[in-house]
Amino acid sequence: MKFGLALITVLLPLIIAPRVSFFFDITPKIAALILGTCLMLWFCKQNVNRIRAMARAPSGRWFLGLLAAQWISVAVAAALSSSRDLSLNGSTWRRFGLLTQTCLILVGLFVAAWISEDRSRIRTVLRMCVGAGAAGALYGIFQYFGWDPLLPANAYQAGEDAFRIVRPPATLGHADYFAAWLVTVFFAGFALAPMEDGRWRRPAARATAGLSALAILLSGTRSAMLGLIVGILVFMMAQRPRITTRSAALAAAGAACVALFFFSPAGARLRARAHWSVDDAWGGARLLLWRDSLTMAAQRPWTGFGPETFSVEFPAFQSLDLARAYPDFYHESAHNVFLDAFTAQGVSGLLTLLALAIFGFRACRPLGRNQGAPLAAGWAGLLVCHQFVVFISPTAAYFYLWLAVMAGSAIAAESAAVKSVRAPVISRRAGVAYDKVAYPLAAVLGFVLAVYAIRLVAADGALAGARRAFEAGDAEKAARAYQMALVWQPKGPGADLYYSRSMADLAARSVNPDVRVRAWREALEAGVRATRRAEDRHNAQYSLATLLAAQNDSAGAEQSLRNAIAAAPNWYKPHWTLARLLALTHRDDEALSEAYAALERGGGRHAEVVDTWNRLKQERAGKP
Repeated sequence: MKFGLALITVLLPLIIAPRVSFFFDITPKIAALILGTCLMLWFCKQNVNRIRAMARAPSGRWFLGLLAAQWISVAVAAALSSSRDLSLNGSTWRRFGLLTQTCLILVGLFVAAWISEDRSRIRTVLRMCVGAGAAGALYGIFQYFGWDPLLPANAYQAGEDAFRIVRPPATLGHADYFAAWLVTVFFAGFALAPMEDGRWRRPAARATAGLSALAILLSGTRSAMLGLIVGILVFMMAQRPRITTRSAALAAAGAACVALFFFSPAGARLRARAHWSVDDAWGGARLLLWRDSLTMAAQRPWTGFGPETFSVEFPAFQSLDLARAYPDFYHESAHNVFLDAFTAQGVSGLLTLLALAIFGFRACRPLGRNQGAPLAAGWAGLLVCHQFVVFISPTAAYFYLWLAVMAGSAIAAESAAVKSVRAPVISRRAGVAYDKVAYPLAAVLGFVLAVYAIRLVAADGALAGARRAFEAGDAEKAARAYQMALVWQPKGPGADLYYSRSMADLAARSVNPDVRVRAWREALEAGVRATRRAEDRHNAQYSLATLLAAQNDSAGAEQSLRNAIAAAPNWYKPHWTLARLLALTHRDDEALSEAYAALERGGGRHAEVVDTWNRLKQERAGKP
């Protein structure tokens, strides 16, 4: 159990493989999650006995019921999904489909049952969280100061000169997810410190909390800073600690250090981030995105569109206001965990997630101030910062781990009293029958998940080989590697769009006629596949249109552009390209209409779109 827990708690948030894996910060994490879950499943006998014992406590029955409701909601939504393969296997950017969410729910169940058997095991979980957090926070801090042996620094920097900012992602792909994870790490250190009695362990836990807070600050993530503040306020209200002169002095000294750093030369990029934040006080596209997400959810309120279908379905619901304000943004999620559940699973997903959030606070009540206060504070901070981001596998894993810690502790606190007055809920005969079903089921499920992880890793390794071949200009080797990726890849979205564009680029720059013909054929075949399987299908349709236009297939290009418009009516780019194509075929009125549609949806921000509109308008005015 401990080894599986370590894989999920420590390895999952930290593992990346940028040189050997294509989706280097996604696939290795999913593999770690699945492997850890498989290990827990294969030790099924202990877990089944713990779950049966857990069901005797009131909190245990509530927890089991809520987890079951959560899984049923996800499973039903996936079965009724508008894109079943996508909902089962997940998108390429986070792999958060039914299989991943099943693993997360099982991890929450097994860890809660393990802690309910021995409440002191909380310390083991928190130590793992703190150890992983210390490594991740240090890496993020080093990234801020320009040292990164794994990732190119320009991937997480933006702006120019005095307004250049850095958003360290550490090993989680984006600063928002990194900082959201660190909020949990901060409160893990906060909760662990009073439990430790060694000479160095208590200061180490507190130091990790401090490192996490510093890394959150350097990441420039406002949602995580808000979560940190709210969590601290919850802790203060729950525990009502006595404020001593020493603690006040330490707080003042910390604030002074932050202020000095902020105005020092080393804080230049943090000041630039503050400037960006003031200019973007309302959080960018989020308010309009949330409004349009509600509009989307209202179309299928009971079942949702299915897990991970947001990027496919949302473009049809994107409002003209959002398109005008952010014409070049691609919205892959609702940027809110509750809206994400609502659009994916419908009302049942929203209510189940709300119930789990409420249960977490309720589970802290019997734990007393010393233990319950930091757990409630961490839960509050986690929920607050996730009002601005969605779950990815590491942050979702820590959501369920934190929930399991609270639930397991509450169940352990109740178990002694319950055992003395309540008979087991499952008779011995029923328990034997239950075991006969549970053990083989767990073994089969573990085997299926292991095969799935192997296929993901193998496909990702083949994709990385295709990328290296593209860099070397070897079309034949890239095609062989990609065919291998298609063999291993689970059904659903893959890298067809990337492969199609890379092959088209290779065809354009190759001087060998045979290579150009082979590369162009591969680009077209992958481009057609992408229109059926990509998670951004409107983009795939547009990309296919450019390929067909390069072949002088105007009819095919026009149809692909109209398909892109049907998938994303308020995206300016296919309207603009279609206007130019219609003008070439002398359909002036239609061309002018499409040019105006592009101008309106682009908000007048693109000079080439404005030029097209002005030129077509002048040409139309000059004709009788």
